[in-house]
Amino acid sequence: MELPRDYISYSQIRLYQSCPRKYYYTYVKKVSVPINDKVYLGIIFHSTVEYYLNEKIKGTSPVRERVLEYFVQQFDQKQQNLEIIWNNSLEETRKRGQSFVRYFMKEIVPTINPMMVEKELLAELPGLDVQLKGVIDMVEEDFSITDFKTTTAKWSKTRIKSSYLQVVIYRYLFEKNFGDVISKLKFKIIYSKNATTHIRHQEIAIKPKDVDYDYNKMFDVIKYVVDGIRGEVFYKNDNFSCGFCEFSEICRKDSQREPDAT
Repeated sequence: MELPRDYISYSQIRLYQSCPRKYYYTYVKKVSVPINDKVYLGIIFHSTVEYYLNEKIKGTSPVRERVLEYFVQQFDQKQQNLEIIWNNSLEETRKRGQSFVRYFMKEIVPTINPMMVEKELLAELPGLDVQLKGVIDMVEEDFSITDFKTTTAKWSKTRIKSSYLQVVIYRYLFEKNFGDVISKLKFKIIYSKNATTHIRHQEIAIKPKDVDYDYNKMFDVIKYVVDGIRGEVFYKNDNFSCGFCEFSEICRKDSQREPDAT
């Protein structure tokens, strides 16, 4: 089969690696499922950061109150078109997001000089007959690339290691579009366990290993995923997270209908 989309992306790669059947439900069958409050908060926070950074690039940086107002407007409007599972209450999630925005404005804004925001880039993958696509949160004036994350806890070494492919892909895309001018690859993670206090952030600067080695590994991973999708290899990856999967019910029913189901 052809790829469900005419490109491959880090989010598709990550999903296929975690569970090919989950990829199948998401991209092939296009099964609509709710999102949880943490995912929704991340969407609105990114939208707010994008708004502020674009205004800053224009030279019209809005004050904190205007940015908070934008966050609330987006938070209240976009939920009307989405099915959201509120593990935390709507009000608590909104307050948490407002605290993240305040922290971003106070602690992060003074340290950044954005040049590009939410930059969508495409590049050919030689030998695979597919394009690689990525959307970079921010490119600064020194050509460093930054990806913003919101979460409940500081990233572990395992989480950092598992996210390395993302920055390798961003580096590849940037170089193919603009040349080898990247100075740094960074994650900025804003985190807190409760709604309004103890907000912190973690900046992780990723130092590339051997660039040729990184790109060869990247191509190996992408080829494995693309070949799997084209070959319709969509097995279920049984593990402890299956019970928390949004597709668990449909997956269970499909498994019962399989010829080798017991």
